[in-house]
Amino acid sequence: MSTDAEPWATLEIRLRDAGDGDWNAAGERLEALAALLADDDRALGVETRDMSTLGQQTLHPELVVYTRPDALEGLGELATRLADDLRLDLALVPTVRNDDDWRDTWKQFYAPIIFGDGALLLRPSWLARRPGDPALELVLDPGRAFGTGQHETTRLCVDALVDLSVGTAPASVLDLGCGSGILALAAARLFPTARITAVDNDPEATDTTRENAEHNELGARLDIHTGTATELPGRHDLILANIRPSVLIPIADQVAALLAPAGLLVLSGILGDEADEVLPAYAAVGLHLHLRADLNEWCALQLRAGDPA
Repeated sequence: MSTDAEPWATLEIRLRDAGDGDWNAAGERLEALAALLADDDRALGVETRDMSTLGQQTLHPELVVYTRPDALEGLGELATRLADDLRLDLALVPTVRNDDDWRDTWKQFYAPIIFGDGALLLRPSWLARRPGDPALELVLDPGRAFGTGQHETTRLCVDALVDLSVGTAPASVLDLGCGSGILALAAARLFPTARITAVDNDPEATDTTRENAEHNELGARLDIHTGTATELPGRHDLILANIRPSVLIPIADQVAALLAPAGLLVLSGILGDEADEVLPAYAAVGLHLHLRADLNEWCALQLRAGDPA
């Protein structure tokens, strides 16, 4: 074993109690936590362990988050906040490792994804293209901001973009809360003539979006802003917002003001049973459900102005 290997870290997340006594329900909520953590780019991989995990059986489900030592504190704080929302009683065990054997273990959690019927390939840089892969591709690695395409909410949004790409392309697209920029970049690939705007209130996210755009030779296509929705000028034919309801609901009027009269709003980051909380907030500002898509426990809502579908 190498003694000078670069340190890496794990954050073990264990259920202390089922809360309501239902371990199955608590396990499902823990899976939701795993999905949310997996799409934070500080998490290089998230492993779920239970009685079926070969060599790592546990009586009750638990998570192991692979990360870097300098990200342990932030991921622990994020896990704690999300656990409160999901009604989970957790014990967190951070560990810094120096062994070389598992240094790249986290890479096993990332694989190429093909969206649509061969419309778009998303892959990490350490995996080469394969024969027959789609001509259109994005290369994104886990890094410093939310969004690598592995999470259901991101997949739902990209699937929506692929579906929309077979019709009349929008003239302008807004990625609200862009994170890594994956949705803005996918829109740039799928709508080659559209004006693409990406915004996030986190400067690290917009820096990452800019880096990913340059890496994919799309830097000239994106107009990237650090700030909030209220600071953006103009209106957009298509708005993508992959954000949790705690943020989506209070900004409903601001989002509606950014949507062109005949535009389409795609909301994701929403658990299936949370849709009934989100929809009334947007109905109150004149936007109604046009189409709903579900993937596992998550959903995406497509909204338009006018009468409900």
